[in-house]
Amino acid sequence: MRSESNKIPDDENNIPQYILENIENEKKIGMMISEFKNDLQSNPAYRDFFEKFDPMSVETFIESYASKKANYIVFGEMHRANEEKKVLRYQIEAQERLWEIQRKKLFNIQCRWRAGLIDIKEVEISHDFEYWESNIGNVPFLTPITEDEFELYYDYVMSENFNDFDLNYIWMGFQDIKETYKKEGTVPPWFEYYDLRMGSGSLMELPDVKGDKEKFYLNTWRKSKLTKHKVFQKKNLQFVKTDTRPILPIYDLNVLENFIKNYESSRILDYFNLYEREMKKSNDDLEQAIKILREADEQVPVDSNEDWRDAIISAARKYEQQKIADALQKVYRQYVTRMNFGIAQENHNSEENLQRIKEWINQIKLEIIQAREMLGEPADLNFS
Repeated sequence: MRSESNKIPDDENNIPQYILENIENEKKIGMMISEFKNDLQSNPAYRDFFEKFDPMSVETFIESYASKKANYIVFGEMHRANEEKKVLRYQIEAQERLWEIQRKKLFNIQCRWRAGLIDIKEVEISHDFEYWESNIGNVPFLTPITEDEFELYYDYVMSENFNDFDLNYIWMGFQDIKETYKKEGTVPPWFEYYDLRMGSGSLMELPDVKGDKEKFYLNTWRKSKLTKHKVFQKKNLQFVKTDTRPILPIYDLNVLENFIKNYESSRILDYFNLYEREMKKSNDDLEQAIKILREADEQVPVDSNEDWRDAIISAARKYEQQKIADALQKVYRQYVTRMNFGIAQENHNSEENLQRIKEWINQIKLEIIQAREMLGEPADLNFS
């Protein structure tokens, strides 16, 4: 580590207060999600609003909003209390960024698994990696984050390669990442930084043996279902109905804000603005840089530059990198503490969402098995 020690108390019952507070917050959020979800589903006050939208998207919106509202309430007060110091944003970002270490390791394992080089008890098809990415703090076949791995990531955060937090790719999106690698020879910045220093870049050259087989079986299943569906439509045209109502979006902040204004208290709206709006970075680099420097809790040096705009943007970037790096050290110590006390790592995905992902993956597994049966093959997933 670069500053404070990671030493853990000898008394295993002496669990640090911040760990206890985190666990209490997790329990509180879980209870709130269930309560809010039940209210959204049963309270007639929302009926007129929800009836305007496609029912499936309404169900997804309810799942998402119940989780968001719980986080607004639990962390909104923390945002408000720390607004002047502006430290919470870096703490939250560091908490999420620490898992990039594990996500890269998980992606590397996926490359080897797809090539047929390894078998993993907890992985039957490639989509299982998406579940484990959603539950990244508790992947049983990933080794814990070592101090050397943390140091490597710390160096990345402080480097010029450090990328903006608003990623435009999916962590386990193997097909898209590999397609971009084939066309442009590039991978996500952290992946590239890791590969260059750990010598793992050759994994991108491995064949996708299992992925190709999965694609073949799924195409077989979908062609069969499409044929049956066309026959059914011809015989039962009078029963075919399509819901033409629009989809209710779950990521549109304007939709969320209007929903909160209409159905929630001013306190929830305040927490929403703190949690969502203040955390969202401006598209204007200079405007955002000035805002960061204005709110800085220390003197920030600005190096000379022919263009004063570039100098300000560079100064703000270096300041943010250092603040995130400092927060990462604290977050990593918390991670080590939980490991040493045998406490499960904080999960930023609700149990409901994890269950939905599992159900979706199980449906894909069923489709592959049915396709194998159609082809006269064993009704299992042992096709490697």
